[in-house]
Amino acid sequence: MQKPTISSLVICFLLFMLFPDQSLSQLKEDKGAKHFFFAVSAMASPAQTLVHFAEFREYLEKKLGTNVQLKQRRTYEEINTLLDDASVQMAFTCTGGYLAGRKSFGLEVLAVPVVDGKTAYRSYIITGKNNPATTLEELQGQVFAFTDPLSLSGRIYPVATLNGHGHLTKDFFKRTFYTESHDKSIEAVATGIADGAAVDSLIFDSLYELPDSFARKVRVIHKSREFGMPPVVVTPTLDKETKRALLKILLGMDDDPRGQIVLQHLEMDRFAIVTPELYRSAILLQKQLKE
Repeated sequence: MQKPTISSLVICFLLFMLFPDQSLSQLKEDKGAKHFFFAVSAMASPAQTLVHFAEFREYLEKKLGTNVQLKQRRTYEEINTLLDDASVQMAFTCTGGYLAGRKSFGLEVLAVPVVDGKTAYRSYIITGKNNPATTLEELQGQVFAFTDPLSLSGRIYPVATLNGHGHLTKDFFKRTFYTESHDKSIEAVATGIADGAAVDSLIFDSLYELPDSFARKVRVIHKSREFGMPPVVVTPTLDKETKRALLKILLGMDDDPRGQIVLQHLEMDRFAIVTPELYRSAILLQKQLKE
């Protein structure tokens, strides 16, 4: 599959035009009309891929037989807020966001994407090509970029790893900051704003295939063990009939010609049912956090 070559800035503008925030009056009207809402975080996938969620929205709308609307938010906490108050019924979120929502308000997993035959991904620790560091520990005293407080790959993994070695990030690094997206973390390292960062392997690998990507201007110095893939989640107040309908649609996409095209554009093989042990390693990692 040929990758898009449109710049991320143009894509972000297009996304804003495609999915602007609704006015309060529109929101009230939408809720009254019993429309189905789902959300996607702007950092959950490369900007180029987010464009194809418009195709997913159209597909889901046709299959559900009701109006479907997409909401975008920049952070996983914002996504969880929408799910908690049922402003959206479903969302594509990160593993850490799901675990936080599950603990806070009983957020439920609906299905998990399968990418390259796997339902797992990793955290990559990256640095600049001219930086001599070869491990996370060798980035001590330097500037480090996190993506989001709830991101497993973009924050929880490196922080838990350092905590496990007796370090606190405020003492270990010269400075840390949040970029609010994995591609911006990669760009921060590539341009020297940060000396290192932790990023989602799925996003990094996807961006690396683009010839002019900042991912080609950094080095991966560490790959974590595998964690359960960022899932599709639903609010716990969603009725069972709708949950069954959504699950049937997702699981059947790879057998539907139109669904196959949508999946291909989203760089997914198919959707699968979540196994009980899939998020065990992520849960154990969270328990190691000391900050």
